[in-house]
Amino acid sequence: MPSLWSGSISFGLVSIPVRLETALTSRDLAFNFLHKECLQRINQKFYCATCQKYLERSDLVRGYEYEKDHYVVMNEEDFEKAEGESSRVIDVFGFVQSDDVLPTYLNRTYYVVPQEAAEKAYMLLLRGMQETSRVALARFVMRGKEYIGAIAPSAGGMLLHILFHKGEFKHIHEVIELPTVDIREKELQLAKQIIENLTDEFSEDMLIERYRERLMTIIRQKIEGKTALVTEQKRPAKVVDLMEALKRSLEATAPKKPATRISTPVRSEVRQEKKRKRA
Repeated sequence: MPSLWSGSISFGLVSIPVRLETALTSRDLAFNFLHKECLQRINQKFYCATCQKYLERSDLVRGYEYEKDHYVVMNEEDFEKAEGESSRVIDVFGFVQSDDVLPTYLNRTYYVVPQEAAEKAYMLLLRGMQETSRVALARFVMRGKEYIGAIAPSAGGMLLHILFHKGEFKHIHEVIELPTVDIREKELQLAKQIIENLTDEFSEDMLIERYRERLMTIIRQKIEGKTALVTEQKRPAKVVDLMEALKRSLEATAPKKPATRISTPVRSEVRQEKKRKRA
């Protein structure tokens, strides 16, 4: 399978030949539009209202509307000229503290893999970022679009996080302003205890998509001609008394104690009889 992108990381006078590999595997279920009368798949057609005829994809060109109903036609050479040599270079323009790259900025992630004879330079940059707790900010062009990326070290190699451009995301203070409320110490302690009760080691099993599994179950039932069973939906409980809700939550999340053995009168009598016989 060909690499998604190949080129080099450039920082200072150092150039590291690398390639990008996708870090994602889509598990979305694909559905097609069908004509409900005959259940045949619908094909998309391109239609020109001016010429009053259907077109093939090869008849299409890309155009930029610079005025109402006025377009300038762009061909592949135009896009290649705009990319220039930067299309093969991930140009590092600075390093920042890893904590400064907030989750809000992250769009998607790729694996950065060294190409042949680039292993030492690759490991040098990786170790350098690991030991300084830094990530590299870089610009590069891929498939006709410029991206800002954060090259981050990890235990298994380097990751390239594509960042949203400025203006493509909102800061949290633009969305919410924390309210001023009176929190009692007893309420806080109960909340912390519930958090402790639900705390566990992170596992990828926590990331299982249950909706997809339920949807696949319904699909299999329909294929077999069975009536799809509707799962009971969990509805949020109405909170009337916060303190009461905290107490109930604490009880519900409390670790289960191992069952203790209870001596029944019959067992007790049997044990006493065995003692008498041994005596």
